[in-house]
Amino acid sequence: MSPEKLSVQVWNLFLRFRKTPWFRVTYLVLLGLIVPNLLPFAAGGLGCLVIILVPLLVFLVPYYLGERSVRRFALNALPVIVIAILLGGALSTNVYLSQADAIPLASTPGGAFTSPTMALTNGTVAPYHADGAQEFTFRVKLKTTVDRMPVNFSVFMNLTTISGLAAYATSDYRMNFSAGSGSFTNTTLGTWYETRVNLTRQIYGYGFSVWDRDKNWTLTSLDFGPLTAPGANFYGLFVYFTAFSMILPFTFYYVILFMWWYTVRARATRTRMLGAEPQIPKETPKPKVDVATPTKSEKASKATAFTCTNCGADVDESAEKCPKCGAVFEE
Repeated sequence: MSPEKLSVQVWNLFLRFRKTPWFRVTYLVLLGLIVPNLLPFAAGGLGCLVIILVPLLVFLVPYYLGERSVRRFALNALPVIVIAILLGGALSTNVYLSQADAIPLASTPGGAFTSPTMALTNGTVAPYHADGAQEFTFRVKLKTTVDRMPVNFSVFMNLTTISGLAAYATSDYRMNFSAGSGSFTNTTLGTWYETRVNLTRQIYGYGFSVWDRDKNWTLTSLDFGPLTAPGANFYGLFVYFTAFSMILPFTFYYVILFMWWYTVRARATRTRMLGAEPQIPKETPKPKVDVATPTKSEKASKATAFTCTNCGADVDESAEKCPKCGAVFEE
């Protein structure tokens, strides 16, 4: 079979498939698979673009394929949202559970919760993965711009225990100076701090903070860990987070849908108004005015102007001779 005939057959099969309900199901599923892959970009500088791009994609693809029903547009978003939430939760869970080691945490220079004289780096937990309850070691390195001893600073490991979708508890663990390679008693050269904590099979988040015992604090970023909870617990949590992240994009989707519906309705109304025949309002009938009719005597007076002197007949004033006797009248 030649490539031309094969392409024609494939195209004909596509046209037949497009007429079936499964075509709509197919492109909605594909949209549901695409949307969660765009959501991670919302956390960066492209956040506003993603919030606009996602609803436009969900609206424009069915529109390009010939969809014009407002009701179907409104229902299209529902399967896309469900698929995106379930898949987004799975993607986030896989990202964290496939991570072998903890990502080192550090304070952000010039951030809102940092001091220019103190900086925290290389904050980690070991082991990062665990299947049961055991002891975990948290370490972080402090470096300052002034000559101080480790005891002049209070360094903490800030632990958050998540026990439900909206239930969590926070704890602060004091960290101590850790001697060893690369750890100095002068904090300008870099000093390691360490603490050990026994943890169970829960979802945890951790970070680090340091206080110079005056008015200055410096905090690191936060991360999940150590990873001790079952994968199903993480999946449920990330599905919950993904559902919240979908609220704004799909609210904007229904705003776009309303604007399109209103525009189509206004255009149809204007078209009907321009195409209709002008209707002239009926005039209010004027009231009849009674016209006085001449009486018989008036009619007789108008019809009879004078009397013939010859025979006495009534003669009209315009007559030149008497209609009865034939006498000629003198002017």
